[in-house]
Amino acid sequence: MREAIEAVVGNYNIYNARRQEFDTGKKIPFRVSPRPLSLSKEQKLDIQNLGKDISSYFHAVDEMYINNMGGVRTILDTGKPQIFLGNQPSHYLFARPDLIITESGFSICEIETSPFGLALAEILNSAYQNEGFETMVTNDSLIDQVRQNTPIDGNIIYSKKTQAYSGQMTFLADKVFSGIGRHWKAHDVEDSHLKNTGPIYRGFYLNEYLSDPAVKILLERQIAGNKSSIPSLTPYMEEKAVLSFIYDKRFEEYLRKKIGDAAFNHLKSLIPPTWIVGQEQFFSPGMPNNISSSLELANLSKSKRAYVLKSSGFSENSSWKEGVHFLQRESMEKTLQLLHDAETDKTGLHIIQEFKKGQNIPLQYESEDEKTEVPMSARIRLTPYFSITNDGQEGKLIAIKATGCENTDFIHASSTSINTAVN
Repeated sequence: MREAIEAVVGNYNIYNARRQEFDTGKKIPFRVSPRPLSLSKEQKLDIQNLGKDISSYFHAVDEMYINNMGGVRTILDTGKPQIFLGNQPSHYLFARPDLIITESGFSICEIETSPFGLALAEILNSAYQNEGFETMVTNDSLIDQVRQNTPIDGNIIYSKKTQAYSGQMTFLADKVFSGIGRHWKAHDVEDSHLKNTGPIYRGFYLNEYLSDPAVKILLERQIAGNKSSIPSLTPYMEEKAVLSFIYDKRFEEYLRKKIGDAAFNHLKSLIPPTWIVGQEQFFSPGMPNNISSSLELANLSKSKRAYVLKSSGFSENSSWKEGVHFLQRESMEKTLQLLHDAETDKTGLHIIQEFKKGQNIPLQYESEDEKTEVPMSARIRLTPYFSITNDGQEGKLIAIKATGCENTDFIHASSTSINTAVN
């Protein structure tokens, strides 16, 4: 399979290691499964049903913000520069819930809207299909979604922070966004010719506006010229905190009516109990073990504080497992410090989510010589991409991949993880 994946990758460098010690020197810098991850019929149906529910939830939260229901803007505008606080309509091609496979079913740990991993999902899907395997999505699903919902030409822009994915951004521009009569290119945000750029697809994070001068200039130019930016410059929709609303007394009733009982109950069964630090009084299930504040989690035994503290969104450490702390692993003193820092931070939101442990599932990966299969007990994260545009394909599965890691709760792509397509 490695050769089949390399054939699809071609001359694109799909990952530039951010640190030298992580550079494998290989074209495919991760473990390769000889076959796609096989899901049960029930699991596949649950994923297919999740698409429309996630899409409905996404639009409902967007409407809540636009209408400032329950003062939601005060929450989601935390730490945002004034330039992002307008009423521009949101425009996203997809929403990607990260699903952990647990012993009791799927658990949504967050929802992403950024393209990191999208090219890899497309590459893996194509490679396994080329080898005769069935997968959950057709080869044209992603291409059709992109080309129906983006201009015919433009630029995919990556930054200094995200240049590790520049090869994947170039693959997307050449193989997915471009086509007959369509012309897209991938560029570093510092490329001088971008001074008069038109439509862009954003391969960087909006919080880089505060730390990268080139990103700041580009975004201000896009807004001043009323030029198309996808995903839209709407950081409120990129907060992990939106997952907490399904457990928030202020918003539960509205969400249930807006998306329907079935979708509401389905999502609530998948999203672990989640609350915003500093907003504990609105957490509808009530705080665990009769505590009243997040700080008091530090006083609980490690077995009783199986919760994850996360930076929510508009922060430099809210991506790529940065800003994620498993409180059951930390000492009482460290937990107290982490929670105090989150509670006093006025520059961004933080959430706490009940920890759901991944189930150990037997997988195999190809040996270095590709002649034998090596067994591995892996915890698995599925990353399905669902369309959220109003084109009659609402909630359609357009891409999906699986990542398996052993001996860790940080389930992410690395040189020792398995990455594969899904059937």
